[in-house]
Amino acid sequence: MTRRVVIADPGASPPVYPWRGAPEHLAARTRLRAMGLRPGRQGVRALAVWNSRRGGRPRVGGHRYADVSGAGHARPRIAMTSALPAALAARMTCPDCGIAAATSRPPGSARATSAPPRPATAETPSQEGNRKP
Repeated sequence: MTRRVVIADPGASPPVYPWRGAPEHLAARTRLRAMGLRPGRQGVRALAVWNSRRGGRPRVGGHRYADVSGAGHARPRIAMTSALPAALAARMTCPDCGIAAATSRPPGSARATSAPPRPATAETPSQEGNRKP
């Protein structure tokens, strides 16, 4: 079995570095998050590439990669506001029966399976005019 080797290519656009081989001034999202930062608007400065037989994304030709940003241009993380937990709780609750789901659902998705059907509502004149025959 042959082993694929990731070779650093600083001359590429964007530069490619092996896993944990990028210069100190470059950091991936996880490292920025540990420092209490987030990527700024400078875009991707380099790619960190490593071998992977595992699935997962992003993956190209048996290699996985991570976008690496400049730590000098990173911005502070935005703290969660007090309104966000209430909004997430409302999103996880069925509007018909009030059952809270274990995971959040996108807006407009299916209701809880045990929820009673919604009562029929009368159409307003503006809705009747928009219907196709």
